[in-house]
Amino acid sequence: MLGAVFAGNGKVEVREFPDPDPKPGEALVRIAVSAICGSELHSYHSPDGSNGELLGHEMVGDVIAVNQTCHVKKGDRVALQIMTGCGHCYYCSRGDFEHCKDMDYLIGGHAELIAAPEMCCLPLPEDVNWERGVLLGGDTIGTTYRTLHRLGVNAFDTVAVLGCGPIGLGMLALLRFIGARAIAVDISPYRRKLAQKLGASRVIDPEAEDPVASISDLTDGAGADVALDCSPTQGTITAALNCVRKFGRVGFVGEKGEAVIHPSNQFIRKEIEAVGSWYYNPSDYFEIMQLYRRGLHVDDLITHRFPMTKADEAFATFASGESGKVLIVRGA
Repeated sequence: MLGAVFAGNGKVEVREFPDPDPKPGEALVRIAVSAICGSELHSYHSPDGSNGELLGHEMVGDVIAVNQTCHVKKGDRVALQIMTGCGHCYYCSRGDFEHCKDMDYLIGGHAELIAAPEMCCLPLPEDVNWERGVLLGGDTIGTTYRTLHRLGVNAFDTVAVLGCGPIGLGMLALLRFIGARAIAVDISPYRRKLAQKLGASRVIDPEAEDPVASISDLTDGAGADVALDCSPTQGTITAALNCVRKFGRVGFVGEKGEAVIHPSNQFIRKEIEAVGSWYYNPSDYFEIMQLYRRGLHVDDLITHRFPMTKADEAFATFASGESGKVLIVRGA
């Protein structure tokens, strides 16, 4: 089979790999679409690349073989959530594999085939096409939905979205569906324009104006009801804490580095609530599918599609910041 690996320093190579051999309890899935995630850029830019290992963790496809699985069969269409657990601890019993002490990852979606544990295989309905499926069943909507659900965001909220990469854009798609007022902040003109297309009522260039002051002005001095940090930079962590109103809510989404915070001024005296979110669990997926049935629209998030043979171009496009969601599509 063909698969894409990071060769180091921003280079991607498509190589031949042996077809995976599913173990007992696994399904062999033929990947239809994989999506590029911002977290992959760390390995993409690294001098060592991925050390010859396949990456990619947002993927959908069809089952072509099984090895002693219980609920997955040949011909099933599946979205693959990537976390596995022991299957019998407190967290696994709640479908919350990401917090199992034996949690492991299913990685390798930028390839033609993958062997997936059955607990990773979520049913993808026939009327959900592959491209929508990879968004609804991946980080872009899964992680964002979990964040908004935990924060109780509703149509009466004014929400600041700090960072309009794929996660931030996914937030905007959900906020548009909910009917909340969204204010988007990003340094990229391309992504600010895309944020407007996805329903942001106002977009802010943080290099041209102070986003905290601008959000204060747009909310009559109160601040945002909800602030969502969707960027890996320290600056957006600080801005999220500073721009939210008293008794507001803050979501830190995805992986973060270190940051300096001021508990009294940013948390205690404002009495804010804060949550962290880095993935989703299967129960979130089924709720997301209900939202899709009710009209959640995600097509505008996709800006580029490439075949596997042009994976290098796909990643270069994504890394440039001049894109929304970039897909690697079978047969494109």
